[in-house]
Amino acid sequence: MTQHNTCIALVGHRPSRQRIQLWLESLNHSVIWADSVGQLLSHAELESSQMVFLDVDQVESLDLCRLLRNRLSTALIPQVVLTDNEQWQTLAYEAGVDAVFHAATQHDEIQARLQTLLHHKQFLHHCMAEQLKDAERGRVQVRDVFRRYVSPKLVDRILTGSSADGVVRSVGQRLHAAVLFADMRGFTGLAERLTAAQVFELLNEFFAVLTAAAVQHEGTVFNMAGDSLMVGFGVPVSQPDASVRAIRAACDMLSGFAPLALQWVRRHGIETGLGIGMNYGEVIAGNIGSDQYMNYTLIGDAVNIAARLSQRARAGEVLFTHALKSAIDTTGESPVPVIALPPLILRGRTNPIEIYCVPADTRIDLST
Repeated sequence: MTQHNTCIALVGHRPSRQRIQLWLESLNHSVIWADSVGQLLSHAELESSQMVFLDVDQVESLDLCRLLRNRLSTALIPQVVLTDNEQWQTLAYEAGVDAVFHAATQHDEIQARLQTLLHHKQFLHHCMAEQLKDAERGRVQVRDVFRRYVSPKLVDRILTGSSADGVVRSVGQRLHAAVLFADMRGFTGLAERLTAAQVFELLNEFFAVLTAAAVQHEGTVFNMAGDSLMVGFGVPVSQPDASVRAIRAACDMLSGFAPLALQWVRRHGIETGLGIGMNYGEVIAGNIGSDQYMNYTLIGDAVNIAARLSQRARAGEVLFTHALKSAIDTTGESPVPVIALPPLILRGRTNPIEIYCVPADTRIDLST
């Protein structure tokens, strides 16, 4: 285990070693002796040492001083040299040494100077530690605020500087993902009967339930528009079980919204529901917009189909495509029972698609 009161010395002369030993013992510090430059540089306790002592009587020692001063891990370690040669003393200071002692230097002066250097090093480390704490606190605050607007996984990738992976570039990232759209049923009637402030409050409660389910299953929330939410699974971070996560999140959204809908009936006398549509396929994830404003979103036919299905889903219903079911089947999991429905022709498409639903006790037809 590293002792935090140790110093390292590369000194060849026995009298000098005895003097250093005496100095450090008077300050309750111990000394580790190195027999060569290589041994000193490779010593396990070099970077945690409180001070470095050197005999300066050759160019190699001065080169060592410069090396220690220029290395990030040893730059703050005080350096003390011993020499009786005035020329070497000047060269040592030019190399970055903190103090030069010679045979005539008084013990009290040496002790005071060493104490000052040790205190200065401790002060610098304390300041750096506080700066790191402040930086981390600031980083946490940014992350916490940012996560209120962007998916936590996306925030982490941005804050760790992973823009090279395409997260914050305008170039789209092509990948396969599960896309979920959740849409409130009965929102038009709700908005007509309630004040804007009341609608604002209800939407916050609505999205709180949906986003909690999305984040629980590590989905990325891409968009909130009106009474609709878009979530991606397997993007921007690949998830082999993205399809399973999506269908579990959908079921949690329904179960989480059910008690909230009952509260709204008691509070406002309004009846609402939640319809969900899902699909799996190739998408483009990237920034859409300008230099002034950008929106990280998903683009692709797979997204359009999921959106259309959410519009067709009745309150309390989860509709999804054969592509999503196939992706679930490949995982070997059966998260929920599913029912095959008659093929459906979606708005804007000519060919019918195979669709499925999750069994539900109640489905309600409400105006959107």
